[in-house]
Amino acid sequence: MRFFYQNWQFDSDLPMTISTICNLTFHAHCHPEVELIYVESGSLIVGVNEEKRRVSEGGFVVCGSNDIHYFEHGGEDSKGILLIFKPELLGSARLWPGEFQFASPYLTDSSKTKRLRGLMTSILEERKASKPGSAMVVKGLILQLCGTLQSDLPTHPKTKPPHEQLARMQKILSYIEENYCTEMTLESISRHFGMDPHHFSRTFKSTLGISFKTYLNTVRISLAEIKLESTEASITDIALECGFTSIRTFNRVYKSLKGRTPSELRRGEYMRSTF
Repeated sequence: MRFFYQNWQFDSDLPMTISTICNLTFHAHCHPEVELIYVESGSLIVGVNEEKRRVSEGGFVVCGSNDIHYFEHGGEDSKGILLIFKPELLGSARLWPGEFQFASPYLTDSSKTKRLRGLMTSILEERKASKPGSAMVVKGLILQLCGTLQSDLPTHPKTKPPHEQLARMQKILSYIEENYCTEMTLESISRHFGMDPHHFSRTFKSTLGISFKTYLNTVRISLAEIKLESTEASITDIALECGFTSIRTFNRVYKSLKGRTPSELRRGEYMRSTF
């Protein structure tokens, strides 16, 4: 399955977004943020990793950190609530679920989803109200929502990387953040950390859920997008500054992660600035 890595930008005080959705369609993507969907009416097709189902009224879908997911219009109008938030809101450092994983991302028992619907609606209304203290209320509701999911959905333990592996991975991520603009390959970074390339690749993927190459490209593209929107530097100069060796590679990677080309982003920014 072809998919892209999506970057979400949130308010640092309350890193989440919630909205009503109608006839949602979106191609395959993944991100560290948790994504929860409640179908209020009609039905839509939702794919999560290797599973794909039509989810009807009253259905609930859980997309955990880095799950590959997509939405298709199944020929019937649909309406629902979509909640996306960073795992940090649950006290998790990076991913959720962390210690466990759900046996299935789909919950279709309406007797169990009734309470989930109430929580999703409360989060939506509280977020819209934006009153003093709303942020704390929203955080509490999200915690309650995820706790309810964990109690209602079958789970099984997730293999946990040893402490030494996590500590080393943190060093690796810091190294990437500091050196992303230089020429960096799987072989060169493996050599820097004294690891076999194949072992490095497996360790990286098992810990973060994505490959080293995808992570590196995501870091580079995130910075490139900021430069495209906030500076007048040429696309070629931006590509080189962000570690890409050619404009062709930059355009290809950018489109695979963002679903559009850098030129299309620039044209969109120009059109917005003229109206």
